[in-house]
Order: sequence, then structure tokens, then C-alpha cells
Amino acid sequence: MSRATKPKPKRLLAIDTSASPGFAVIEYGGSKPASLIYTDAFPTDTSLSDAERYEVVRSATALICYKYGTATPFDVVVREHFIKGGSKRGTQLVFGGWAAVDMALRAFGYTIDSDNEIPPTTVKKAVGISGKATKAEVEQGVRKALNLPDDYVFPNNKGGDASDAAAIGIAYLKREGAI
Repeated sequence: MSRATKPKPKRLLAIDTSASPGFAVIEYGGSKPASLIYTDAFPTDTSLSDAERYEVVRSATALICYKYGTATPFDVVVREHFIKGGSKRGTQLVFGGWAAVDMALRAFGYTIDSDNEIPPTTVKKAVGISGKATKAEVEQGVRKALNLPDDYVFPNNKGGDASDAAAIGIAYLKREGAI
């Protein structure tokens, strides 16, 4: 008679990519509900040059890969899909952030498959009431989906980047039927 083994939990890294990115590490699967392992945002100082800002983004991504994806590797890395910002400058900053994130991910053996880029309206619908959910509604939806206390405060979340990263992860997990 063979002994049934418990399914191992998986680990997801979700990134709200920009020149001031947000990150979330979510554990899911196994015998426990999805849980937030880590979330934070790294607002970069607009007085820095673009090269300096992108180095902060690359370094933050590398640190998270090292700290949360080395001993227990990420099973998937996801981010919000982005085509064009509200301005030429905004678009440049996001794509510069993407390049910085991609460099750090590759250094640790990770890539983001284009199938793992989630459209913003899908993210908002997954945790809010509609594709036009407010930042506060997204935050509350993330708290509910991950069983966080109502008063949970997302670190460095002034622009909503930390809670947005968690929402991106939740949207992916819902799409995949994992939660």
C-alpha cells in the first residue's frame, strides 16, 4: 500500500512593474489556502536619473528573487500587462522598469511568459467589483481573497503598487483555478 503524499505548496511572484514597482509573493496549493508571504513597493525618487531609478528596480527585484525564490523557487512569475501609458514619459518609465525587472529575473533563472501578463481590468475584476475598481476597492479585495485582517496595511503602498502586485497574483491564481 502506498502512502499518499500531501501536495506541496507552490510559490508565485507577482510584479506591478514600473519605475516604482510593487511585489507580492503568494504561496498557494497544497493543503492550505493561498497566503501572502511578502509584499512591498519600492517607490523611486523622481530626482534620480532614469538609470539610477532602474538600478533600484533591478536591485529590488534581485533581492526578492534571492530572499524569496532561492530556497523555495517560484513556480511562476506574473505581471500586469501594459501596452501604453497616459503619456510618452509614463510609457518610457514603465518599459524601463520592465527591462530592469527582466534583467534581475534572468540572473536568477526566471522569465515572464507573455501568457502570464494579466490585463489591468482582469486584475481589478478579480479582486474588486468591476474592471474600474478604485485603489481602496483593490486593497480590500486583496485582503478578502488572502484572508488578511481588514486593517492590514500594505507596505509603501502610497501609489497602490504593493496591493496591486498582490491583486495581479490573485488574478492569475483565479484564472488558473488555483483559488
